[in-house]
Amino acid sequence: MIDVKLKTSPPPTVDENDRTTKAKCLHILSFSKPHGRTFHVAWLSFMIAFTGWYSIAPLKPYIKSDLKLNSEIATSDILAVSANVIFLVTAGLLCDVIGPRRVMATFLLAGSIPTALASLIHNADGLYAIRFFIGVLGACFVPCQFYTTQMYEKNVVGSANAFAGGWGNLGGGFAYILMPIVFNAINSSVNDPNTSWRIAMIVPAGLCIIAGLMNIFLADDCPAGDWLKQKKSLENVEVKEVLEASDKMKIDSYVENSEQFESTKKGKFTELSRAFSNPYVLIMMMQYACTFGVELAIDNVIGTFFITQFDLPTTSGNFIGAVFGLMNLFSRATGGIVSDYANKKFGIRGRLFSQVSVLLLEGIFLIIFRFSLNSLTSAIVVMIFFSFFTQAGCGTTYSIAPYIDPPIYGTIAGLIGTGGTLGGLMFNSIFAHFRTSIQEGFLVTGIVVTVLSLTTFLLKVSGEKIIPTKRLK
Repeated sequence: MIDVKLKTSPPPTVDENDRTTKAKCLHILSFSKPHGRTFHVAWLSFMIAFTGWYSIAPLKPYIKSDLKLNSEIATSDILAVSANVIFLVTAGLLCDVIGPRRVMATFLLAGSIPTALASLIHNADGLYAIRFFIGVLGACFVPCQFYTTQMYEKNVVGSANAFAGGWGNLGGGFAYILMPIVFNAINSSVNDPNTSWRIAMIVPAGLCIIAGLMNIFLADDCPAGDWLKQKKSLENVEVKEVLEASDKMKIDSYVENSEQFESTKKGKFTELSRAFSNPYVLIMMMQYACTFGVELAIDNVIGTFFITQFDLPTTSGNFIGAVFGLMNLFSRATGGIVSDYANKKFGIRGRLFSQVSVLLLEGIFLIIFRFSLNSLTSAIVVMIFFSFFTQAGCGTTYSIAPYIDPPIYGTIAGLIGTGGTLGGLMFNSIFAHFRTSIQEGFLVTGIVVTVLSLTTFLLKVSGEKIIPTKRLK
């Protein structure tokens, strides 16, 4: 049984005064410090960041009319995730050096600036620039996952990562609800759509500022507290003192953290080279492109697709599109829980089997969606299915990631996240190519995901493959 519980009390396996031990149980409703509080700060911060990142998407019909745009909208969708490639890698490197708290706060506060400045754009070039720099908010995913990886033991880290990442991804659906509501409230007073969408952009910018401050004052980098202080402390600890510790969990925690801090001495570019030279990291990047990358692309088009395909009012189409993102309430977490359960029963092969199964089903339902557009009901039902498997695949992917090369997990997490962003660029480009027949974009996307799901059979994690290979005597 996976140790994920709905309790408000701190995990019984962790002494609240013991700030060197990772939690072995995820108590979702616990706000105890450091584990519970940091968990909630992590997912809420990423959700707000994601809301800001995609705050323009629900307002595209009004922006398109105001700025007199056409194909430029599709180009801006691509730029919305392109800068994220750079920021994700940077976030991973910085998390290893200064810890997730400072990285999350910095990125949120920096991202609030272009989000607010979106109110001032007057042409396509302005839209391109703003959506490019807002991409820094998407990189908040890395410190979100770094937080939970530092706070929870390996028996439950997959679930913790999946819950935090999944609830963070709710921001995509939340944006499709929040922004139309804010727009309609403002427009009911000023009665000018061109002014209303501009004022509405101030709201997500303000939320990003609040979230940034929340990280500074409420979160901890790791159970021991401040990352830089812990780093200095660990560097001064004698090996003899560690070996004399009475609690084996503390020894493991010291050793694991010491490895991570030691890696910073070797240079971050060395870590990056080490990660890039690992073929399994590259496979995971491709697979995350097929999950989170697909999610990024669909978040950009799903509302507009339902509006145009079924001739729906803008608000109604956006609310239906919100369902796709809101599935993250449980879908990504389910992927992590299933992966943890499979790992408990079958070891790392269980995680790999969960991965290939979820990705394959995602691809199949994306293909089915192309042929389910005869009615609004059938389209929504199939969308719910492919949404579930797309987001569950994010959970199963990051349940495998910590096992690939633990001492440089921060760098690997950043690279895998970058794979998701590159996937977002690729699949956004596919939808842009089929902008007059978006349903064909879903078909092509489904075929790509189905094929790449089979790369799971090439993965070798912790010395094991999904199908055991026998050595010849």
